[in-house]
Amino acid sequence: MRALLFSMLTITLLAGCGAEQDSVDKTAPNVKVRIAHIENAQSQHWTLSGTVQSRHDATLSFLISGQISERLAQAGQQVEAGDVLLRLDPRDIRQQLAAAQANVAAARAQAENAEANRDRLESLSQQGMVPAQAFEDARTQARAARQSAKAAEAALAQARSANEYGELKAPADGVLLEVSGEVGQVVTAGIAVATLAYDGPRDIEVFVPERRRADLPERARVELYGREMDADATLREVAGSADPMSRSWRTRYSIDGASESWPLGSSATLILPVSSNSASATLQAVPVGAMVDRGEGMGVWVVDEGSVHWRAVELVRMDTEQAYIRSDLDPGTAIVALGAHLLQPDQTVEALP
Repeated sequence: MRALLFSMLTITLLAGCGAEQDSVDKTAPNVKVRIAHIENAQSQHWTLSGTVQSRHDATLSFLISGQISERLAQAGQQVEAGDVLLRLDPRDIRQQLAAAQANVAAARAQAENAEANRDRLESLSQQGMVPAQAFEDARTQARAARQSAKAAEAALAQARSANEYGELKAPADGVLLEVSGEVGQVVTAGIAVATLAYDGPRDIEVFVPERRRADLPERARVELYGREMDADATLREVAGSADPMSRSWRTRYSIDGASESWPLGSSATLILPVSSNSASATLQAVPVGAMVDRGEGMGVWVVDEGSVHWRAVELVRMDTEQAYIRSDLDPGTAIVALGAHLLQPDQTVEALP
């Protein structure tokens, strides 16, 4: 009897709790949410950060080997065509010239001696006093000595040109981006010691993600960071292969107008419109806060007559403020933009002002 009474009391208490819970749910206030509307993303732009670069630049090096004795320019310096940037120690050049002159004198003397010996043996050969083979050998030696003299004269011409090669001069007007050669440094021919950016047109260099490479527009807009400078830009070149580290494609847009005033190396933003032929042109834009994952993929809460209904969408990409989606929802559809994580299906909501 006691067990029966205890069971009936427990059932009564549980039923009372359930009724109380139902009462709380029915009287619970509506969840306050922020409402937004789905928009077409056709007019959206996407941006890339880049740097201002010279249209043309050159890596400079000496044509001969030697030790740097003077450094006459610094990185960032404006130079004109013909300005001397670096100079090699002239003592080595003078010694090479003296050695070349001595080689020419010796080669000429040998050639003259060989030709005189040939002429003598030719006369004796005609008189039958020496074998014909001896004359042929003398003639061959004279020919070889004459060629050796020509080679020595060519080496002398190179040694004389080395007087000019001992000075590294700017090939054009421009700005020195880098000067790596230092006084006392021994350099070999062809080793880079400076980089010159030519005066003239400027480009903005950016790195394009692989998925965007096929959608690059021909025209864009460029804005210089930190300054009120902007201009139109035209696609000029795309690298033939992706960067092995970032898997992005180096791309250059030429800056239209008086781009010479744009500081080299400055940060800039390239604003690119979405092409009408691009798959991105069919996207819709919603606030990032509207996206919610209920374990069934991404979706949004659609607001209809004060209650919410979850609808699945395809998330394509996101930026700091907006998410770009594909869905069968019409533009202008009201969705929950803030507070989406608090909702349940068919729950009534109240829009914040």
